Formats: sequence, structure tokens, C-alpha cells
Amino acid sequence: MKRHLGKKNFERFKVDFDFLFKIIRESKGELDLRLRDNYFNLYYKGNSLAKVRFKKEEYYEISIHKKFIGREDKEIFRDDDRFFRKGKPQRNYLFYAVTPQLLHPFFQTKYLRRISSNIKNVNYGEEIAFEQMIITDNMERDDWFIIDRQVTETSFQKRLDLLALKQIKENKYQFIVIEVKLGNNSDLEGKVFDQLTHYVEHINDNFDNWKQSYEKYYRQVKQTGIFNSPSFESVEIIKDVKGMVAVGGYSGIANEKIVSLKSRYPDIEVKQFGHRL
Repeated sequence: MKRHLGKKNFERFKVDFDFLFKIIRESKGELDLRLRDNYFNLYYKGNSLAKVRFKKEEYYEISIHKKFIGREDKEIFRDDDRFFRKGKPQRNYLFYAVTPQLLHPFFQTKYLRRISSNIKNVNYGEEIAFEQMIITDNMERDDWFIIDRQVTETSFQKRLDLLALKQIKENKYQFIVIEVKLGNNSDLEGKVFDQLTHYVEHINDNFDNWKQSYEKYYRQVKQTGIFNSPSFESVEIIKDVKGMVAVGGYSGIANEKIVSLKSRYPDIEVKQFGHRL
């Protein structure tokens, strides 16, 4: 488990992407940046808009799904000869080699808006939208902080939806694994319990590794100024890991599924969200 940048890459990151941090702050949560193992993902409403890898100091490798770039005859960068593809497409992703000097033009507002528009048109599902609302509606809080999303690891068959920090006391926080489900999702019939249990047990079994990784992650992202709250420059993550199911919408169907789920697994924590007027 590694969710932070090496020292050298972090120094590059702070300087070369300072303009992007401001754009993300001003988006009020629609744009989101998440650190990985010496690369990062830029998200738009829950979809990975771009994956940025640190290569030699001369350039960065940026990959974007071809559906988000647009058809070849309407490709976003088609008429901008500053940007060129690197190699052949792989698994539907296009790769660009971008120098530090051209990062701001590459991620300029005009291009970000066009890529975001394509994302909304081709890949904007209800469950991802719900996940995004949970993140944006819980920003600027000291008591809760969504520290990561769509977390993958070798031992996971699927992605962990959201990983949160819940404040226990001052700058001491506890991991909360959150599985996000719409009310009509068949996983609420019982599968979600197995998913949640697997994630919680895995993190508890490897707690020191996850703790160290995400404490460093927090410190690094805090230095970018992307978020104001929590207000602490660093946090201490303490045991034990807990789980929660966040259920949204379709309350008629969801109520039945939640009652059944809790009857089978009475200790499971479920938080239900609705749209009742």
C-alpha cells in the first residue's frame, strides 16, 4: 500500500502543478486530485479525467481515455501542435508527453471543460454521481474527511468506494471504509456485507502500512492547499477500522433491502440518504 509521492517527485509536483491546485479549489469538489504510487489521478465528478505519471524531469506522461478526448476528427488537442501522442493507444487510453512548461496550457480551463463535457456524455452513472455528492457535501469539515476514493490493491477483487477519516479527538482519526450503493442495487441483499468485511479486515490486518501511507498522503495533499479542513497540518490515524454502507435514493426498494440486510447482519452500519421533499 502506497498512496503518496517520493520526495523528489513531490517537490516537482508542488512547483509544476501549483496552477492546478487553484483550479481544483475553485471547482468546489467537481474536480478532485488523488495521489497514488508516484503518480496521481485527476477526477471529474468521480471519473478519472487524467492519469499523470512522473517520468524523467523533461516531461510527464498523461493518459486520458479516448472517449473523453473525442473522436479522431474532433480530438480536443487536434489543432494544438504543442501536444503530441506518445506511442500507440493502450486499452482505450491515449498517452501524451507533456513538458513542465506546457502543463498549464494542457490543463487550461478550455480543455478541462471539453473533457468534462465528454465525460458527462459518455460515462456518468448514477452511483458515481452519488459517490461524488457524498464527497462534495462533506468538504470543509474537521470531524470527517474523505481521504481517498476508488482504492485498489492486489488483494481487492473490486475497488473500495470511499475511504474516510473520522475524528476521534483533536488530530487523531479513525479509518472508515464506505461502500456506496444506490437503493436498487442488488448488492444490498447481502453481498455488500462480504465486501465491507473483506476491506475492513484487510486494512486492520495491514494497519501499520495503511496508517503510514495515508498519514504521509494527508501531509502532502495538505501542503498543496487543495483543502482547508481539516485544519491540522498532520493527522494521526489510530485503530480500529470501521465500515459503513451509504445508501442513496430509491427509498421504497432500499427500505426493504436495508431491513433484510440488518436482520442478517445486525452490526452493520447503514447510512441512508433520500430526496424526500
